[in-house]
Order: sequence, then structure tokens, then C-alpha cells
Amino acid sequence: MNNIPQDMGQMAKLLGNSGAVKQLLQSEDTKRMMQLLQGQGSVQSAAQAAAKGDSTQLMGMMQQLMRSPEGAQLVERITKKVQENGL
Repeated sequence: MNNIPQDMGQMAKLLGNSGAVKQLLQSEDTKRMMQLLQGQGSVQSAAQAAAKGDSTQLMGMMQQLMRSPEGAQLVERITKKVQENGL
């Protein structure tokens, strides 16, 4: 399955703001989200598949994460930070 991002301008904007990306990746919310995802299975293989154009595994993991109250709150806070930083 090929899930290439439709908005390449948005991707370029994200890559051009490495400071904000680094700050986001080092946040406690992101670290906790990664812990929860790692508990679900192989994040590495899902990320590798997504890098090759198949985001099915990664999206499944995210959907499962967002079914829990904690996961949904984490995703909401991370999304808000992304929007605040213009990413």
C-alpha cells in the first residue's frame, strides 16, 4: 500500500524547522507515546515499512494507541504542539 504524503510543501516545512522537530522529539509526551507504541510491537519494522511507502502497520499502531485515554491525550497534546510550532 502506498501512502505518500499529498502535501509536499508541508513536508518541506517540517524538515526546514529542525529545532522545533528536535524539541518535539525530546518532549516527555513524545517519549511516553513511544513507550506505549513499543509495548504494542515492533515500532522499528512498522517505521521501516512506512519509510518504504506502506504506513499500514504504523497507522494500526497509532489507532490502537488512540483507543486508550492516555494515548488519545498524548496524541492531542503532541498535535497541539505541532500546530503551535507551525509544523
